[in-house]
Amino acid sequence: MNVNPLTPNIMQLLNSEPVRSASERFTGSEGGFADILTESFKNTNKTDAMDKASSLELLMGESDDLAGMLIDAQKAELALQLALQIRNKVVDAYNEVLRMSV
Repeated sequence: MNVNPLTPNIMQLLNSEPVRSASERFTGSEGGFADILTESFKNTNKTDAMDKASSLELLMGESDDLAGMLIDAQKAELALQLALQIRNKVVDAYNEVLRMSV
């Protein structure tokens, strides 16, 4: 019976990045909450641009990938719905802070 040593696996675990808390993940070198929101909205714009490009290619006859165009349209719709829900939650949180008494 051939037994593999655990030493490489243990060394890999010891050399890996330590587990960070949620507050450390959203602040620090990666940026804060505003950076996360900005990146999310950039991703939404990018998805929308991909949808428009694939639709235009299909309409102009440059592509015959109807399924790909429909998938891009669905991705863009979901990204927009996510962005709207994030915006709604941020507005609700802002309004809740305004209602707090000092």
